[in-house]
Amino acid sequence: MKINRVLCIIDPTTNRQRSLDRAAFIARQGHAEVHALLCFSPPLQVSADDSGELQAAEQLRHELWLGHLVQPLLDAGATVTTEVRSSTDWRAALAAAVRKAKVDLVIKAASPRSPLQRRLMKTSDWLVLRDSPCPVLFAKRLEGREIKRVLAAVNIAAKDEAHIRLSDTVITSARDLAEQLGAELNAVNAYTESKNFIHPPDLAKRVGIARQQAHVGDADPEDLITAVATKIDAGLVVIGSVGRKGMAAAVVGNTAERILDTVDADILILVQPAA
Repeated sequence: MKINRVLCIIDPTTNRQRSLDRAAFIARQGHAEVHALLCFSPPLQVSADDSGELQAAEQLRHELWLGHLVQPLLDAGATVTTEVRSSTDWRAALAAAVRKAKVDLVIKAASPRSPLQRRLMKTSDWLVLRDSPCPVLFAKRLEGREIKRVLAAVNIAAKDEAHIRLSDTVITSARDLAEQLGAELNAVNAYTESKNFIHPPDLAKRVGIARQQAHVGDADPEDLITAVATKIDAGLVVIGSVGRKGMAAAVVGNTAERILDTVDADILILVQPAA
């Protein structure tokens, strides 16, 4: 993956910015530019007389705080731009900014949610993933944890063109990232029923890894990815998601979205545009 410009989504509720940590690392490794975006909700229950001044004060406060957050990157020589947006619907504002962003990667700290919330709510994670024109990296690891293994989640038995291309993209991207990080590349492929059995040597050959680094299982993809990522202590999971249109795009909960809360690793989601 060639990354020249990164959109880093800042969480206005905490000083612990995992997304900014990842952006700083990428900037150091590949000299990528970083655009830090912060969306916040304006104060509620304010009189009309005070609303303008208070809004301006809140805008300035967030701009100053964001400037403080990115200063270490600037001091290190990185190219950084910042943007602060205020909206009563900050999730929609965030999604709109992501859609318009001309970047190679979006980075966001994954927001903890229950399985029910993931399936029923249009969370900020879901909106960003749905609207992003490029790959999205969800930061979950604690700062300082070394990435020793990268796990590529694929489906080498796919028959349709979109999923075949998607698996190829996941394999290529995961291999490039593993080489850049000096990490071991592993792959996982779930299947259902014995008639669809995936032979581990076939998976290893397709991905270009040793047999012991190829993991298969008759299981739900979400469950198998989570189990393998835990077993090998993966620091990064790379998975694909085929874009959806129309009513299908309103459905929350494909595998890429569901593993956000089950995998204790950073998750890079590569989106294949819908046909």
